[in-house]
Amino acid sequence: PGRPLCSVMDFCPARGQLRWFQGQQELLGHVVATDIVPNGDWTHQLLVLLEIPLQRGVTSSCQVEHVSLEQPLSRYW
Repeated sequence: PGRPLCSVMDFCPARGQLRWFQGQQELLGHVVATDIVPNGDWTHQLLVLLEIPLQRGVTSSCQVEHVSLEQPLSRYW
């Protein structure tokens, strides 16, 4: 089965965080993340892979936090 991947591209400054949740529970031990990678144009990117499949019937989300955002942004599955 495929593994969900969450990515954030072209952000500046190089401080940010991506987190995976199933329901309200943060999935701390089941993620693999890259370091924040510079793009060479003052922007950066970050990728976070969820190592377990999404559970049917349970809302899963990837949440990004960054200083440029007023509040965290989430993408739901």
